[in-house]
Order: sequence, then C-alpha cells, then structure tokens
Amino acid sequence: MTRIGILRLNEKPQFRDKIACVVAASMGFETFFFRPQDVDFDSRMIQAQHFLDDEWQPSFVEFPDVIYNHLPLTEEQKQIFKRLAQEIPFTTHRIGNKNVVLKRLVQDGTFRDNLIPMHRVRKGSDLLPLLERYGRVIFKPANGKQGQRIYTMEQKGNDSFDFRHLLENMNYTKGELIDRIEEETKRNPMIVQPFIASQTIHGHSYCMRIHVAKGAGGKWKLVKFFPFVSNNNQESVSHLSHGAFSTTRMDIFMQQNYPETHHEVTRKIVDFARRFPAYFESFYAYPLDALGIDVGIGADGNLYIYEVNSLPGTRYVEFQAEYLAIQYCDHLARQKSSPEVNGLTAGWMKEQIEA
Repeated sequence: MTRIGILRLNEKPQFRDKIACVVAASMGFETFFFRPQDVDFDSRMIQAQHFLDDEWQPSFVEFPDVIYNHLPLTEEQKQIFKRLAQEIPFTTHRIGNKNVVLKRLVQDGTFRDNLIPMHRVRKGSDLLPLLERYGRVIFKPANGKQGQRIYTMEQKGNDSFDFRHLLENMNYTKGELIDRIEEETKRNPMIVQPFIASQTIHGHSYCMRIHVAKGAGGKWKLVKFFPFVSNNNQESVSHLSHGAFSTTRMDIFMQQNYPETHHEVTRKIVDFARRFPAYFESFYAYPLDALGIDVGIGADGNLYIYEVNSLPGTRYVEFQAEYLAIQYCDHLARQKSSPEVNGLTAGWMKEQIEA
C-alpha cells in the first residue's frame, strides 16, 4: 500500500488536504498531513494527522513512500526538505526565474508563435525606445507573484506618458517616467513586453489559465482551462488577486466571446495544453507535477503566453487537481527512487542562461 505524506507550510490542514485524503482512501492508499517541524530525523518518525471519520486525528508515523508538497520558504524549512528528498521523492519543484524560463523558450523556438517579446529593463532610459516601438507596453517584475506591480504604459504626446496600475492612472513627463522606472528597477529586476489586448466582447481584460497536471503513470493531463476576467473595463490587467472573477462554464464563455470561432479557439487551447507541458518539462533535470499557464488570446485568435507557474492554485478545480495529484503520488512511489537533483529550494534549467 502506497503511503503518501502531505507536507504543507500552513499550521492546519486545508480543505484541499481533506479532498486528497478522501481520494487517496478510495484508491486504497494511506495519506497523512504534516509540517516541516513535525519531522524527527533521529527517530525517523513524524507527528502527523490522519483524516478519519470526518476529522483530523493526531498520530505518529514512519516516513512515507512519497511526499506531496508545497515549497519551502525559510532556510530551516529548506534544510528539512533537502534531507527528506535524499531518500523520498517529492511531487512539486520550482521552475525558477520566469525571465530565464521565457528566454529559454525563445531560444528554442518551438512555441515561437505563442511568445511575447521580452526585454530586460535595467535603467529608465531603456524603456523609451521600447515605448516608441510598441506604443503600449506591460512593465512588470521578472519574477513576479500574484500579479503584483504589473503596470501598463503608453506615450500620449511628446512629453506625456500614461502609467497605469489597476484603476490608478498617472500621467508623467519623460523625466518623471524615467525616475519612476529607476525606482522600480532598484526594487526588482524588471521586464517590458508589448501589450497584448485579450478582452471579452464587453471590453474587460482577461487571461486564460490553463491548468495541467500529471496523473496516473506520470502522464500529463488537462485539468481545466478557465478565464480570469477583470471586473472593471478600465483595468488593462486581470488577476484573481486584483479582484478578477472567473467561470468554469467554458462552453458559454467561449460561445459568447467567440461566436464565430469558439470551436477553433477551444481547439487551439486544448492542443496547446496537450503539447506544451512535456516540452516545457524537458528543459529540467527533475520532474514537474503541475503547471498553471496564463495565456492571452489576441484579436487574431492566437494564444500568447503571459507566464508559466509551478504550484498553481486549485480554487476552481480542487477535486480534479487532487485526484490527479494522488494518482501521480502513487506513480512516484512506484519508482522506488528519489531523483538525484531537485528543484525544492531553487528552480533551474539544464543549461543555465543569464537572467
């Protein structure tokens, strides 16, 4: 019987952990929840919690066959994860700096038609020729999280520039814009991309989340695709953390927004979800388990990759995601070995390139 340890950073199990335990029990697997601080390496025991009779019950258990994990944040957590990974396979690994990831995809060229040009901005004056070339651009951290600090910019006159964040729209002179860019680049490495308008028929910006994950036999599966739609047509960027809403009734959404081409656009999304995950994983020396790929759909009906995320949220797909995750855990456990390298503390591709 496969024994699965659900390793989380939160103090208490979440609803998705209950789902994982129920699904695992239906498949005949033992599953328990634990945290990094619950591991005792001297006794090789874990102070765990089992979900039995609709409640979490404490128990002491031996090390599991496989660990279904979140990713460590503190140095102490990283050391615990690394020690466990020396003998136990982990499901989830980092993919690394998104700037590096996108550069590698550009170099390879297989999905060239789906990539948005990307430029590293190191100082304020770097931005001006890019605004002249593209007209309207996105300015964001190279390795952003949850849609934070994503700006849109557009030149309105010789010495007039719109600088927008969510519903806040500022107008800068050239000098003021350069100062603002300098301020942002001091905080994080920043990139610029041409703005791709991905909008509903009502003018609301949206991006399509394509959630893929491995299941039985370690095979990639499409969990679901669904949109994040801005709730205000004045916003140029949509993200759940900004209050965007979603729907899982994709048949209705596609028919309403692509009345003449919804079958073709849907086919493109499904085909992309079938081809991209294994291709993307091939750049890594360790296995990946799930990806959240955010794409825009341009006026031409083409898919444009905004970003690729590991550890995608499961808010709208909890059962489907946990079902596949437990199947994948069993697959890893059957491999009887832990990979020689991992991406638990830092994501990296097989050939390092400059970020």
